[in-house]
Amino acid sequence: MLIQTDSRRRITLPPTTGIKPGDTVDVEVLEDGRILLIPVEPVPRHQLWAWTAESKEAITRSLTDPRPSAKVDTAEEAEKVAKRWSGED
Repeated sequence: MLIQTDSRRRITLPPTTGIKPGDTVDVEVLEDGRILLIPVEPVPRHQLWAWTAESKEAITRSLTDPRPSAKVDTAEEAEKVAKRWSGED
């Protein structure tokens, strides 16, 4: 497929690429001159903590935790459960 640039070096991608107006695309120019367009989903800055390796590992561990869920109704009960699970009791 050949695509021509306009006077401002812009191109129009065909709808079959799956990239829609307003999507964010990472552009990488390879050493041999090829241009790679990678669709990305930007993460808001206040949510970046969840994407660290440590956070991902903690989330994975919590999802595979065999301990039963506990229903707590008061702050005191929550504190008691948290101490039990963190090994403080």
